[in-house]
Amino acid sequence: MLGPLKSLFWPAASAQTAEKPAVENLAAQNRRARLQDVKAEDYATPEKYLEGAEIPTFYQFQSNMVADEDLKPGMVSGLEVDKRLTLPTRTHIRFLVTGQDVLHSFSIPSLGLKTDATPGRINRINTFIQREGVFYGQCSELCGTLHGFMPIVVEAVSPETYAAHARKWYKE
Repeated sequence: MLGPLKSLFWPAASAQTAEKPAVENLAAQNRRARLQDVKAEDYATPEKYLEGAEIPTFYQFQSNMVADEDLKPGMVSGLEVDKRLTLPTRTHIRFLVTGQDVLHSFSIPSLGLKTDATPGRINRINTFIQREGVFYGQCSELCGTLHGFMPIVVEAVSPETYAAHARKWYKE
């Protein structure tokens, strides 16, 4: 409706706009988008981390709290376990968490991890540990009589140390 009125009142301006479009396409006309399928297998794993070690894609184990009479100097009472979970730093890690008996909660606050361990369900949680160290956690759900005795200890080591550890301990 405004087009005819503009040409009636401003004939010179309407002639200029007809010659030149108001908005120009600045992108190249002959370029097409390139699609490419990329898989995780396409990225090479550095051989210096492997050196023949078969690093497992999953690992399941049980660790128990160390009793007070078995504590050694430097161990934290109530949070130390007999078998620590050793993980590499600077690597994306995915935990698949489930419960066998009742509702538990897998929690390591210093890594920012907390998820429920529900029987019959699998919860996935991801982490990326940037520095080496020992990280303590605990079941943070009121899950039964031994609730206070379910510590979690993660020991983060360099990828080279982890490869040596995997070669030594995870041969099954």
